[in-house]
Amino acid sequence: MKNEVWKVLLIQLALSFLYAGAVAIWNMDALFSAIVGCMAGLIPNTYFYYRMSRQVENESAAQFLSYAYRTEFGKWLMTGMIFLLAFTSDQSWDPVFLFAGFILIQVSSGFIPFVTKGN
Repeated sequence: MKNEVWKVLLIQLALSFLYAGAVAIWNMDALFSAIVGCMAGLIPNTYFYYRMSRQVENESAAQFLSYAYRTEFGKWLMTGMIFLLAFTSDQSWDPVFLFAGFILIQVSSGFIPFVTKGN
Protein backbone atom coordinates (compact mmCIF):
# COMPACT_ATOMS: atom_id res chain seq x y z
CA MET A 1 0.00 0.00 0.00
CA LYS A 2 2.83 2.43 0.77
CA ASN A 3 4.21 2.05 -2.76
CA GLU A 4 0.81 2.97 -4.21
CA VAL A 5 0.61 6.06 -2.01
CA TRP A 6 4.04 7.23 -3.09
CA LYS A 7 3.08 6.55 -6.71
CA VAL A 8 0.07 8.86 -6.29
CA LEU A 9 2.28 11.58 -4.80
CA LEU A 10 4.81 11.26 -7.62
CA ILE A 11 2.05 11.51 -10.22
CA GLN A 12 0.72 14.60 -8.44
CA LEU A 13 4.22 16.08 -8.50
CA ALA A 14 4.47 15.33 -12.23
CA LEU A 15 1.08 16.98 -12.78
CA SER A 16 2.40 20.01 -10.89
CA PHE A 17 5.41 20.23 -13.22
CA LEU A 18 3.20 19.82 -16.30
CA TYR A 19 0.81 22.50 -15.05
CA ALA A 20 3.68 24.86 -14.19
CA GLY A 21 5.19 24.29 -17.63
CA ALA A 22 1.90 25.04 -19.36
CA VAL A 23 1.44 28.18 -17.28
CA ALA A 24 4.99 29.29 -18.07
CA ILE A 25 4.22 29.01 -21.77
CA TRP A 26 0.87 30.76 -21.37
CA ASN A 27 1.73 33.51 -18.86
CA MET A 28 5.18 33.71 -17.29
CA ASP A 29 4.00 36.29 -14.74
CA ALA A 30 1.58 33.75 -13.23
CA LEU A 31 4.14 30.95 -12.89
CA PHE A 32 4.84 31.55 -9.20
CA SER A 33 1.11 31.59 -8.44
CA ALA A 34 0.71 28.26 -10.24
CA ILE A 35 3.60 26.66 -8.36
CA VAL A 36 2.36 27.85 -4.96
CA GLY A 37 -1.16 26.64 -5.79
CA CYS A 38 0.12 23.17 -6.61
CA MET A 39 2.31 23.08 -3.51
CA ALA A 40 -0.65 24.21 -1.37
CA GLY A 41 -2.28 20.94 -2.39
CA LEU A 42 0.77 18.69 -2.60
CA ILE A 43 2.51 19.48 0.69
CA PRO A 44 -0.57 18.82 2.88
CA ASN A 45 -1.35 15.66 0.86
CA THR A 46 2.17 14.41 1.50
CA TYR A 47 1.74 15.12 5.21
CA PHE A 48 -1.59 13.27 5.26
CA TYR A 49 -0.34 10.22 3.36
CA TYR A 50 2.81 10.00 5.47
CA ARG A 51 0.91 10.22 8.76
CA MET A 52 -1.76 7.74 7.70
CA SER A 53 0.79 5.22 6.39
CA ARG A 54 2.21 5.04 9.91
CA GLN A 55 -1.21 4.03 11.31
CA VAL A 56 -2.07 1.14 8.98
CA GLU A 57 -1.39 -1.48 11.64
CA ASN A 58 -3.60 0.17 14.27
CA GLU A 59 -5.81 -2.52 15.79
CA SER A 60 -8.86 -0.44 16.77
CA ALA A 61 -11.14 1.03 14.12
CA ALA A 62 -12.24 3.81 16.47
CA GLN A 63 -8.64 4.81 17.19
CA PHE A 64 -7.79 4.70 13.50
CA LEU A 65 -10.78 6.86 12.59
CA SER A 66 -9.93 9.36 15.33
CA TYR A 67 -6.37 9.55 14.05
CA ALA A 68 -7.62 9.99 10.48
CA TYR A 69 -9.87 12.90 11.51
CA ARG A 70 -7.05 14.62 13.41
CA THR A 71 -4.67 14.12 10.49
CA GLU A 72 -7.23 15.47 8.02
CA PHE A 73 -7.76 18.50 10.27
CA GLY A 74 -4.00 19.05 10.31
CA LYS A 75 -3.92 18.78 6.53
CA TRP A 76 -6.58 21.47 6.08
CA LEU A 77 -4.99 23.66 8.74
CA MET A 78 -1.70 23.42 6.83
CA THR A 79 -3.48 24.29 3.58
CA GLY A 80 -5.12 27.30 5.20
CA MET A 81 -1.79 28.49 6.57
CA ILE A 82 -0.18 28.25 3.13
CA PHE A 83 -2.94 30.37 1.61
CA LEU A 84 -2.85 32.79 4.55
CA LEU A 85 0.89 33.28 4.11
CA ALA A 86 0.45 33.65 0.36
CA PHE A 87 -2.25 36.30 0.54
CA THR A 88 -0.65 38.29 3.37
CA SER A 89 2.68 38.52 1.56
CA ASP A 90 3.63 41.41 -0.69
CA GLN A 91 3.67 39.14 -3.74
CA SER A 92 1.15 39.97 -6.44
CA TRP A 93 -0.83 36.78 -7.03
CA ASP A 94 -2.91 35.62 -9.92
CA PRO A 95 -5.74 33.88 -8.06
CA VAL A 96 -6.98 32.01 -11.13
CA PHE A 97 -3.69 30.16 -11.61
CA LEU A 98 -3.17 29.78 -7.85
CA PHE A 99 -6.51 28.11 -7.22
CA ALA A 100 -6.40 26.16 -10.49
CA GLY A 101 -3.16 24.52 -9.34
CA PHE A 102 -4.65 23.76 -5.94
CA ILE A 103 -7.82 22.30 -7.46
CA LEU A 104 -5.78 20.23 -9.94
CA ILE A 105 -3.97 18.51 -7.07
CA GLN A 106 -7.15 18.03 -5.04
CA VAL A 107 -9.08 16.54 -7.95
CA SER A 108 -6.17 14.33 -8.93
CA SER A 109 -6.30 12.76 -5.45
CA GLY A 110 -9.63 11.31 -6.46
CA PHE A 111 -8.90 10.01 -9.94
CA ILE A 112 -5.24 8.91 -9.81
CA PRO A 113 -5.93 5.76 -7.75
CA PHE A 114 -8.48 4.63 -10.35
CA VAL A 115 -6.11 5.32 -13.23
CA THR A 116 -3.17 3.46 -11.62
CA LYS A 117 -5.24 0.57 -10.26
CA GLY A 118 -4.66 -1.54 -13.36
CA ASN A 119 -0.86 -1.06 -13.27
